Amino acid sequence: MSIYTCSKGHASVESDYCSECGVKIAGNNAVAIAGIASPPRSSQICPDCTAPHEVGSGNFCEICGYNFVTGGHGEVPIPIATPLSSASISSQNTSSQGTSSQGTSSQDAASDTVNQGAIANVVELAVTNDLPSLPVIPAFKQEHFSWELVVSIDPALASPDSPPPPRDLAPVTFRLEKPSNLIGRTSELRAIHPEVPLDYDDAVSSRHALVNRRDDGSYVLRDIGSSNGTLLNGIEIKSLVDIPLKNGDRIALGHWSSIEVKAIPNPI
Repeated sequence: MSIYTCSKGHASVESDYCSECGVKIAGNNAVAIAGIASPPRSSQICPDCTAPHEVGSGNFCEICGYNFVTGGHGEVPIPIATPLSSASISSQNTSSQGTSSQGTSSQDAASDTVNQGAIANVVELAVTNDLPSLPVIPAFKQEHFSWELVVSIDPALASPDSPPPPRDLAPVTFRLEKPSNLIGRTSELRAIHPEVPLDYDDAVSSRHALVNRRDDGSYVLRDIGSSNGTLLNGIEIKSLVDIPLKNGDRIALGHWSSIEVKAIPNPI
């Protein structure tokens, strides 16, 4: 396990904050800028992610979005990358046609009126006839799934500077039962107790990432400013941006920590 030296000369097992006095450690340098172990009196601690929050700087936690006024969890609107909808594509195609469509002749308008009348007659005929009703297909709901994170060691993720990975460490499964689940390392001094602890990997930040549940029951991954970053399916994600998760996704962080995302159908 790597040892880091804080500005007060303490040997720390944590790379971001001294595990003995709580002083912030700048990077992995032996000499770091001196910090303050506890937040100033004008600050308060977020009950969700334990991040310091200055009073008067807003109602929301900058890390996890906790609302200090209402007590709501993760209420800060975080951007989510979504594909273009068919409606927006249609709107773009319509606008790209320019002003040519505005010069429609009266003959075209009359033709459109005739076509609309014919369509209305067909629709009325279909409604009046006794047609067999189509079966109702139930909508896909994320609530029908239970989500799990399976943590394991992948030596292939190690860098040349990484220490040897732990041996004979069996995969560990964590069931996602809370709306917000912290991935990180336990720190008794700072009262950090992650739902997914990776205490064996000192390249993982104490507060590394969050896996949050959305209203539809699905989950998103958010890096909350970790020291060494987070990879999703081999691609590094941006900090403080929610990325939707799906069954089979793989999260890589630290020296050699690998997390597989599983969405298991619930029995009907």
